[in-house]
Amino acid sequence: MTVTDSKAASVHVTGSNGTSYNLPYSGGTITVSPSSTTTYTATATNSSGSTTAQTTITVTSSTPNPTVSISAQNSSISQGSSDTLTVTAANATKVVVTGSDGSSYTLSATGGTETVTPTATTTYTAEASNAAGAVASSETTVTVGSAAGESAVQHVVFMLQENHTFDNYFGMLNPYRHSNGWDIGDDGKKYDVDGIDDKLNTIKNEDDEGTYYYLYKFRTTCIDDDSSDWLASYGDVNRYNFAATRPINMDGFVHTSEGYAKSCLASGTCGGAYTDTTGERAMGYYDQGFLNYYYYMASQFAVSDRWFSPVSSKSVPNRIATFTGGTTQGLVHDPGNNDHLPQLNINNIFEELQGAGVSWKVYYTVTQGGCLGGSACGSGNNNLPDTTFLSLSYSTHFVYANASHAACTGTTQPSSVWGDTSNSYCVDPNHIAPLSQYYTDVKNNTLPAFAFIESGSGTNDEHPGSEQSILTGQAEVANVVNALMVSPSWAGSVFFFGYDEGGGPYDHVPPVPGHSNEYTDSSLGSIPDISSIAVNADSYNPCVPSGGTPTTHCDLYSSDPGAKSTDATAQQGFAAQLGFRVPNMVVSPFTRRHYVSHIPMDHTAIIKFVENRFIGSSAHLTARDAVQPNLLDFFDFTGKPWATPPTPPAPVTATSLGYNPCLPQSMGP
Repeated sequence: MTVTDSKAASVHVTGSNGTSYNLPYSGGTITVSPSSTTTYTATATNSSGSTTAQTTITVTSSTPNPTVSISAQNSSISQGSSDTLTVTAANATKVVVTGSDGSSYTLSATGGTETVTPTATTTYTAEASNAAGAVASSETTVTVGSAAGESAVQHVVFMLQENHTFDNYFGMLNPYRHSNGWDIGDDGKKYDVDGIDDKLNTIKNEDDEGTYYYLYKFRTTCIDDDSSDWLASYGDVNRYNFAATRPINMDGFVHTSEGYAKSCLASGTCGGAYTDTTGERAMGYYDQGFLNYYYYMASQFAVSDRWFSPVSSKSVPNRIATFTGGTTQGLVHDPGNNDHLPQLNINNIFEELQGAGVSWKVYYTVTQGGCLGGSACGSGNNNLPDTTFLSLSYSTHFVYANASHAACTGTTQPSSVWGDTSNSYCVDPNHIAPLSQYYTDVKNNTLPAFAFIESGSGTNDEHPGSEQSILTGQAEVANVVNALMVSPSWAGSVFFFGYDEGGGPYDHVPPVPGHSNEYTDSSLGSIPDISSIAVNADSYNPCVPSGGTPTTHCDLYSSDPGAKSTDATAQQGFAAQLGFRVPNMVVSPFTRRHYVSHIPMDHTAIIKFVENRFIGSSAHLTARDAVQPNLLDFFDFTGKPWATPPTPPAPVTATSLGYNPCLPQSMGP
């Protein structure tokens, strides 16, 4: 502080905090260190009298300002339902949540969760304050719709393709949506996807030779296979560390893919033209150039950038967990091909629906012999439907091998009903049918309440390494969806489309509770962490079988995550890590236009949606499907935005491209 006066005989400075300073008659400079806001008064005196001047120094608190975020597990609920608010606060001494309906809740200084049951659409405001009086706030809105709206859904169709992550397929949705003006919803809000368009030059993975590979665009529609089994999935998140305190680096994708190819070549079990022993294929991505139908449909209808597979493993465990509401009862590997176990006795959605008198059907694309469903395929089990439903013992009520040609039992009939002239199995045609029957049911408006479509394994399911182009799978899905959109079944249907698991390609969102938003751009706003859905389905955790041979509930190898007591999964079970994000879309006349959901979910959320609609809001198979969001944020049952469906483009083909894009050795960039 500087004081000047050229005519004073004395100068005296006093502070409102009790400090006092004497200066020469001409003034001068003094150093002050007030601990709080202080007003300083300088008094200059001579023989003629005195005069004063003042200045105030405002002292701000050294305490950091508080921060707070609030999110709702479901942004939309039906009348009479409850929702869970999650509040996260830091540097606060008090946190209060108030609702526009007059409700109020006091939480701990770090936040917490609060269950609310609003009777009308309500905006909740979380306010965090500290001792210095600094305040931060955040809002979320829970929309309450009519319970009758959901009853407009007469058919839920669920289809899973194979082995792609969200970034691998849909990471470049944002620039496509923006360029076409398809990022604005009917509510006027802008909806962006948590993709890779802003991360292309920053994300990289290293192979074993010290070479870094950045994200790049694929030039081929066919690549070598990757692996997403239990060991590989944990290795992708952190290359060498499975501990409960592991860093979440997302740095193992190239390493895993490299090792898979080398192991395959060494064992001679590749089954195709393997060329990528560096693992760089893990960093490749697609865009609308090849996936024109998917990009169009995902942009017109709704997509989620927080849809995960339920288990950090490969296809069969994830499909089993999907059917059972989230449990494999401890198994992390394929119980048939890997563990050589009998069918599993686990309650499932089909059994639950059957008990409630609700119609259901599994449509299978191919037989176990690789032939199209509804055609003869050699002899024996080659004719059996290729569906993971057969991994469950409950399936024998509806389909089972019958090599002796004994009289079929219960509601089953000889398999000639579906084209198997050898009658090698018995089948209930009202519950197990080839995909050709789906087209008939759609056309005749005779779809069941719940339909599950099994993809064409090794034929048109988009699985890498099967020497099939992803374009074949896209074309198959387009046939399935387009048939629904132009049928009388459209008016009351919801079609959920996804992929059973990530398959090994890179994805930047960690499927780890407490870490799922670590690499997410802050411009997307507050996105709930996946901890709300990453719960153990039941009391069965992964375990190492005592004799080394897999049992019904234990099949860990000694090298697997969870084999050591310090591993994350040994301490937290299946809740330690979900499967990776997968591509998806929600297609329905009720789907909100151009919508992007950030609410975490896994495949069992679809099961919960079916339970809510056709059985009751309290119905659930396990603790996992019980905590899933209700998915009502995807829909507008009143406005019915897509009562008249759009006309999508024809999926691209080698012919329309003018060249053969299925060249694994020409990956890019």
